Amino acid sequence: MPIVSISLTSELLRKLDTFIREKGYSSRSEAIRDAIRDSLSEYELSKFERGNVTATITVISNRGEREIDERLMKLRHKHDEIVSNNMHVHLGKKYCLEIFITEGEAEEILEFIAKIRSMRGVRQVKYTMIPLTSE
Repeated sequence: MPIVSISLTSELLRKLDTFIREKGYSSRSEAIRDAIRDSLSEYELSKFERGNVTATITVISNRGEREIDERLMKLRHKHDEIVSNNMHVHLGKKYCLEIFITEGEAEEILEFIAKIRSMRGVRQVKYTMIPLTSE
């Protein structure tokens, strides 16, 4: 197997090691391979999403990084046609939670999510997508 090197903060490495112990993984490599498989599976499923959908997008970022808040709002305004609402909440002193409520073509919403994920300072992004059928 090829060897790949990654850089992690001390805090992230500590959390990874705790996760490995609690979940019973035999190594860091096994846990990281499993996480990559999950991410790739989500990505593959997203490629099959089509049509008009609604989605809620939850974003966790570090509190106090004003640049990330500004970048998220600029992105939100660029996508006014699909973002119907958003909410910003402080989670303690360390994190911010941003929730976007969207409606539109699945491909556009997935592109919006990809842009959020690529932003420096974003810690996690999760979404729920529901098809809107015309009945």
